[in-house]
Amino acid sequence: MAHLESLLHVQVPVKNLEEAIVWYCNHLGFSLQARYRTSAFLALSAGPTLMIWETDEQTSTTFTVDHQPMPVFLYTTSDVHALHDYLQAHEVSITHYQNDGFGWVLKFFDPSGNMWGVIQKNIFKS
Repeated sequence: MAHLESLLHVQVPVKNLEEAIVWYCNHLGFSLQARYRTSAFLALSAGPTLMIWETDEQTSTTFTVDHQPMPVFLYTTSDVHALHDYLQAHEVSITHYQNDGFGWVLKFFDPSGNMWGVIQKNIFKS
């Protein structure tokens, strides 16, 4: 029986490949690893590679729970407040920004309608 070993990359649909490459690199800190005709690989310093695919179809990575949009991906950050302020200053659609007890949670949409989530875990002292 075969077993999974690791997550290699995740795939995300985008409306405009070039715009998405610039947006993810400039706003979220990804770096371009490879570009093809209708797809590209982007990476952070840790974690799986992000593969973005240009498509004309109306699709996204976002799903809903009780009619509320939810992100498929949740990333971590050490400064959620600075990221929030940066995204807000760049008119990114932010749908959630609050301390949810376990940590600060920020949810926002990219230009292609994919929802992203970022968490800064709270540090509890014992």
